[in-house]
Amino acid sequence: MRHRLLGLASLSIVVLGCQTTQPMAGIDVAGTGLEGVVRRGPITPVCRVDEPCDAPFAASFEVRTEQRVVARFRSDSNGLFRVALLAGSYSVVPDSSAPLLGASHQTQPVVVGPDGLTHVELGFDTGIR
Repeated sequence: MRHRLLGLASLSIVVLGCQTTQPMAGIDVAGTGLEGVVRRGPITPVCRVDEPCDAPFAASFEVRTEQRVVARFRSDSNGLFRVALLAGSYSVVPDSSAPLLGASHQTQPVVVGPDGLTHVELGFDTGIR
């Protein structure tokens, strides 16, 4: 029985450790987090009134507090995402492989509220001019 308890304790440590650095989209561990849409733009050199100047952005992102990565997520083809996070202030940063000008230097500050999911709309600059 003691070995079984130690095994469960080890499993709990591994699972809890993964929550801070592994993709968490769709996992509601904290009961709080972010949901929303990510867009990129401009998508053309000249924006016109009758045509969209931005588009949904499917990419991988890191969520940071200070310089420490606390979560990762990927937005879908519609730019939609959901990530479980504790309440607090964070920065969302596109993965360096994202097709953006200076992707790893573009950050969006976000604040996760104390209850449920906080909705955010994030926009990132493509560098097209």
